[in-house]
Amino acid sequence: MMLTRFALPLVLAVAAFSLGAAQAAPGGDAPAANAPAAATRIPFGFTLGDAQQPTTSHVAKLGSDIAFPPGTFDGALGGLTSTVPITGKLAIPPTDGYFVAFRFMATTGRVEIVPDGDAAGTATVHTGKDKDCQATQTNICADTDVTAKVFIKLSDVEVDGRPLDVGADCRTAQPAAVTIKALVPISLPAPPVKVTSTFTTPPFAGCVGHEDVSRLLTGLVSGPGNTFVSNLTLRCFSTGCKA
Repeated sequence: MMLTRFALPLVLAVAAFSLGAAQAAPGGDAPAANAPAAATRIPFGFTLGDAQQPTTSHVAKLGSDIAFPPGTFDGALGGLTSTVPITGKLAIPPTDGYFVAFRFMATTGRVEIVPDGDAAGTATVHTGKDKDCQATQTNICADTDVTAKVFIKLSDVEVDGRPLDVGADCRTAQPAAVTIKALVPISLPAPPVKVTSTFTTPPFAGCVGHEDVSRLLTGLVSGPGNTFVSNLTLRCFSTGCKA
């Protein structure tokens, strides 16, 4: 029972930044000749998942879906023109999953998505509600290419109604990389945008209770062809967002 990585998302936006050299007043300290300009950071916030399209991960090996409660993606972009960097923090609440192992054995468990640092990527900004941003129905939008690296953690596992002791730190040995490429809005108001991604679930490690069941879970869950799907809804941009 397991799932996804998300990650996901994304966003961008507006504002240019430049520093000019100023002449110091008599007796004052002159500014450094080659002082670096401060990086532009335009905050934004997205909600992941809604009633129409919850954040859902499909586990290819099990043929099962796991739905997560609404999450968030809060970050910043490095400007509003051309292609700029974008970073963000992914937060998705844990959920209880259900699947059928070996085609007949009911299995349940707690699935938690644990980010491995910030998501990062690039965003190419476009303008024009009747032109490049027709699909988002906004005045400003961006083509994003963002990768989130996340560990998948399992707990409270039960097989056929009986507890399976997986220990306190049962998770993928390496983070899964979930890359989201999508055209998203970066101005309000904006409708939700459906995003999808395909990712590989790494092998599990540390699933040690009465015995080490890491290889068992790896055989059941790990592998390529898993999918992530969610609706991204722009919650805030610049004003009203955390810096």
